[in-house]
Amino acid sequence: MRAKIILAIAMTLFAGVVIAEDAGVAWNSLSEEQQKMLSDFADDWNTLPADRQERLSLGADRWSGMSQKQRNAAQNRFKQWRDIPPERRDQIRNRYQQYRNMSPEDQKRIRENFRRYKRMPVERRQELRNRFHDMTPEQRKRLRDRATDRPRAPTRN
Repeated sequence: MRAKIILAIAMTLFAGVVIAEDAGVAWNSLSEEQQKMLSDFADDWNTLPADRQERLSLGADRWSGMSQKQRNAAQNRFKQWRDIPPERRDQIRNRYQQYRNMSPEDQKRIRENFRRYKRMPVERRQELRNRFHDMTPEQRKRLRDRATDRPRAPTRN
């Protein structure tokens, strides 16, 4: 049960969907299944911030709608997330927020670049990572700026 609660919390962090209401979510408005899943929060529910109540209730809904395979995958992702040092998690959250603040066109371009990167042979990806690692912070910044400032010209095969 505790793993379910932890997963519900973790999933809400990744959801990127926060519907905060001034009044929050009343405990008695939660379904019986949500209340059971979030029972560790019952005593303190009214003291939780409204957006946290909303995230937890949405996470519990999402969790209850998952198959066992999906739950196992979510548990694995959460374990991997918890194994990341806190500073790196903060960096990932900041980058994700930057991504969310981008225009839909820029987000699409980033997704396409990532797909193209994932299709590359492993050796080529490692070569690119090494080149990036060897760059100075200024060179990395220029590269990131170029990647987000203008669309990439189509490549020819």
